[in-house]
Amino acid sequence: MALQFVLGSAGSGKSGYVFRKTVKEAQKNLKKNYYVVVPEQFTMQTQRELVRLQEKNSIMNIDVVSFQRLAYRIFDELGKTNMAVLEETGKNLVLRKVAEERMDDLCVMQGNMKKMGYISEVKSLISELTQYNIDPDTLETFIEEQNMPPAFSYKLQDILTMYRGFRSAISGMYITAEEVLEAFCDMAEESKLLQDAVLVFDGFTGFTPIQNNVLYRLMGIVSDIYVTVTIDPAEDIYSYHDMQELFAMSKKTVASLMKMAEEKHFEVTEPVVLKNPKADRFREAPVLRFLEQNLFRTRHHSYEKKDEKEIKEGIEILSLPNPRRELQYAAEEIARLVHTGAYRYRDFAIISGAIEEYGSYVPQIMEEFGIPFFLDTTKNILLHPFLEFVRSLLQVIEDNFSEEAMFRYLRCGLSQISEDEIDLLENYVLAAGIRGKKKWEARFIYTTHEVTEEDLEALNELRIRVMEPFLELTAVFRKKGATVRECTTALYQFIVSLQIEQQLKYRENQYKEAKDLAKAKEYAQIYRIVMDILDKMATLLGDEVMDISEYAKVLEAGFEAAKVGVIPGGYDCVMIGDIERTRLDDIKVLFIVGVNDGIVPKSDNRGGIISQLEREELAKNHMELAPTARERVFIQRFYLYLAVTKPSKKLYLTYARVGSDGSAKRPSYFIHMIEGLFPGLKAELITGEQVDETLVTPESSMAFLLEGLYQEDAGWNDEKEVLWQALLHWYEKEPAYREQVKAILDAAELKYHAEPISRAVAKALYGNELKNSVTRLEQYAACACAHFLTYGLRLQERELFEFRMVDMGNIYHQALENYSRYLKESSYSWFDITEEAQKQLMERAMEEAIASSGNAAMADTAANRYQVAKMKKIFARTIWALTSQIRQGKFEPSQFEVGFSYTDDLNAVNFKLSEEEHMRLQGRIDRIDTYEDKDKLYVKIIDYKSGNTGFELLSLYHGLKLQLVVYMNAAMELFAKQNPAKEVVPAGMFYYHIDDPMVEGTGSESEEEIRRKILENLRLDGVVNTEDDIYRAMDVELSGKSNVLPISVNKDGTVRKSDKAVDKEEFRLIADYASYRIAEAGNAILKGNTEVNPYLLKNRSSCDYCPYAAVCGFDKKIPGYEVRRLEELSSEEIYERMKEVF
Repeated sequence: MALQFVLGSAGSGKSGYVFRKTVKEAQKNLKKNYYVVVPEQFTMQTQRELVRLQEKNSIMNIDVVSFQRLAYRIFDELGKTNMAVLEETGKNLVLRKVAEERMDDLCVMQGNMKKMGYISEVKSLISELTQYNIDPDTLETFIEEQNMPPAFSYKLQDILTMYRGFRSAISGMYITAEEVLEAFCDMAEESKLLQDAVLVFDGFTGFTPIQNNVLYRLMGIVSDIYVTVTIDPAEDIYSYHDMQELFAMSKKTVASLMKMAEEKHFEVTEPVVLKNPKADRFREAPVLRFLEQNLFRTRHHSYEKKDEKEIKEGIEILSLPNPRRELQYAAEEIARLVHTGAYRYRDFAIISGAIEEYGSYVPQIMEEFGIPFFLDTTKNILLHPFLEFVRSLLQVIEDNFSEEAMFRYLRCGLSQISEDEIDLLENYVLAAGIRGKKKWEARFIYTTHEVTEEDLEALNELRIRVMEPFLELTAVFRKKGATVRECTTALYQFIVSLQIEQQLKYRENQYKEAKDLAKAKEYAQIYRIVMDILDKMATLLGDEVMDISEYAKVLEAGFEAAKVGVIPGGYDCVMIGDIERTRLDDIKVLFIVGVNDGIVPKSDNRGGIISQLEREELAKNHMELAPTARERVFIQRFYLYLAVTKPSKKLYLTYARVGSDGSAKRPSYFIHMIEGLFPGLKAELITGEQVDETLVTPESSMAFLLEGLYQEDAGWNDEKEVLWQALLHWYEKEPAYREQVKAILDAAELKYHAEPISRAVAKALYGNELKNSVTRLEQYAACACAHFLTYGLRLQERELFEFRMVDMGNIYHQALENYSRYLKESSYSWFDITEEAQKQLMERAMEEAIASSGNAAMADTAANRYQVAKMKKIFARTIWALTSQIRQGKFEPSQFEVGFSYTDDLNAVNFKLSEEEHMRLQGRIDRIDTYEDKDKLYVKIIDYKSGNTGFELLSLYHGLKLQLVVYMNAAMELFAKQNPAKEVVPAGMFYYHIDDPMVEGTGSESEEEIRRKILENLRLDGVVNTEDDIYRAMDVELSGKSNVLPISVNKDGTVRKSDKAVDKEEFRLIADYASYRIAEAGNAILKGNTEVNPYLLKNRSSCDYCPYAAVCGFDKKIPGYEVRRLEELSSEEIYERMKEVF
């Protein structure tokens, strides 16, 4: 009975030695059992190697196992097959339940328990405690005996609470994977298989305390134990000083096993030391041998030969633009070397310290180059459609069939409702405001703009199909006192009713037919994984009573831990994986990508629940957990040493200059260390792609084809041009690529040409007579295409059941019209109405406006109800402000909501565009005020706006704001016809902004001062006639800055110059110019102009808030698309330009 170490540096042939020795001895002693114990992920490769070494390719009495598998072999032998092991998903379920039960007992961890992923952190910590042989009692004793800071002590107490709760919850039913080895230790002596057996441990860099316990128990039971240890033969294996030593882990392992052997009186024989350079991995690569012998050594040498070419036969360092380009370079090199015939794909490997980032680029790049590969990762399934289906249907019940939850469920693709049907249903639900279970259960009766009575029949049939499966499930989850078992059974029956298993099988077969085996494997596993989680829910938590929210959280915790295995590639494929986890055997060429600072070595910010400082504090008090951050730095260095010594021919080290997120990256210190060992070696800077390297497969060559389309920018030479033309010729001849390349060439030559519709089409769309509002012409001025889509094709945005700004505006307008009418019918006027009477009329006007709007959405949500209450306050402020403005002048409101249409014979709104074509404008003037003075009638118009609309002369000039001027022209002409004996004079045209503004103050202002400030904020905005009698009739109190009009007066009483103050001549010019722009727009519309021509003026653009952004195709990068940059002009320049028109 003896323990023997097999020692040697990386690549010295330790595994080969023990495997050959084991096979040889096993053949001699056929009745003896041999167990080769390796880490879990190495079992298959080890088995393959042992079979290869045996003459008849069979290993009858050799078993390749991991620690866990060895335990199960013994359990099977002893008939202990009833041991149920709780896997990661089950642990999450139990811990979520424990967290809910003991939430009130937690101090520090309570606030984090409901955060995504936190339960998994707790699970990892409990697993760590178990692995390092710390049970709840040990932890409790430690807390009591050690004088820790209060915050840390409370945290440990929380951990203990969760740990005890977890152990208590699974007691008698399950053991954890970590406890399997404890159970194995208890039964090992009963095993006949282990009696006099030989154990070989290979591939371990060290052992956890629980694994050490196993080894300790096996000493004295088995006959021999062999352990391979990676260590430089020149090192003293029995002398351990500090973690900084490269082989510190190896020395710790040896010391630990020696101590156990001494305690068990288990003989330790002389170690086998392998140091034959002719038999090691690097016999054909002197550069790599030198690297192994000097890397991370305290006393190291520099490579004597300075010839870079010779060094590059063993090691190359490359600096590339980004991670994607790193992988592309690796693929190019692999393809090139395989094509030489000297290598197979299995001779290559690519590893990284950031496999999650780099792994996302792998499939596309490797497939482009036609390289078979195996990406060594496990895949999280949280975003799989089936899991999303389960989560969403629970959300439907929890959120009481909310619109968001319902369509999250329907869009999963497993509800047996087609996409077209879902679209129809969604449009109706949004338009009709179907929210909540009652509305989904009730018959749909609400018709919309697009849904007729006939359509409702089909929609109701669809509604029944959607709701039927939910009846039983909803009843169970809403039943008081429903247990987890009842809920889980109902959920399972829901899944069965929709034939989810058959649907997933169908998709699996589809992926198989498409040769996407990874996806097929995922779909093959997912149903079983979810069923296992549901089984665990019913078994572990069956009699618990949970509400739907709690149930969904527990199930989510189970889903978080679930992973699907990735299907291994064929034997001849490139291995791609993690720098620490992935097992590499018989690799000739290795690429380590991402050798950047923070990746190699990995930046350690993993603290977890117990921080790095707290771990160090525990270590000081002799409680050993997983290595601290400082220790991990040295462990990572050892893993890096093991990684770079894996290839037997060549090592490539690459780093990115820019990360995937666009941030600048630095090379790792490791790059400089290698350059220090090899003075003749420098990183090669690679900028673009090597053309001859990318032209490997049709897919990989596509990048070169695309580059050639923009060769003028790329600075190409004649050689590249010839190559590109040859490649294009090849693609055009190949049927499989002809259509794709044609589409690419068409896209490269894409240019926007504004092509108007014909007059005949325009006539068919619009007729000979345009009947429209001024707003339509303003939209045309903003963008002809947007106008065409709105009024030509009559596209409409999806109808929504909501209370919008436009609805508020309509209610305000109606309320103001109501108020004016009630006031006219009463015995009061604007000048003498009392506050009490005003309040009564105002409330009545608003209530009637709300009632007549017919918008059910106003009362649909609390937010909308609050908005209605706010509107009432704003309306009250509006009536007060309008009354104050009227009382401060001589003008009286004459008419309200004055409609003019094509029936009125007004030249201001009727335009003859040609002999056959006419345009008639429609609209309503909100209010017209008049003031008579002798033989003159002064007219003032006001347009109420609930939005933030202001008057700007520049916008009028460019045709973007014509409405106010058109209304003024119509009002002037209307009153001139009604009052032929008087001269009708324009006094002003204004917008009134409906609002209840907040004003700044010190708090010491009087009520009167506050009212004056509010009135200033609500002053009219527009254009004022500068004739003295006119503006003073609109504000009799005018002095300095008016709080009614948008003007100010100088000390001499004259109006201060601004674009809001215009004289009689300028008023006429504005009126004529507006008519000119209207006629111009009308002619262009009927000529068929539909150009995509958005404007840009100051910081405004017609593309802002445009609903057609996804329709018009406007893109500045495509030639032909341009923004109209409208000129910014002063008032004087605008009037000069207007004069030039006439």
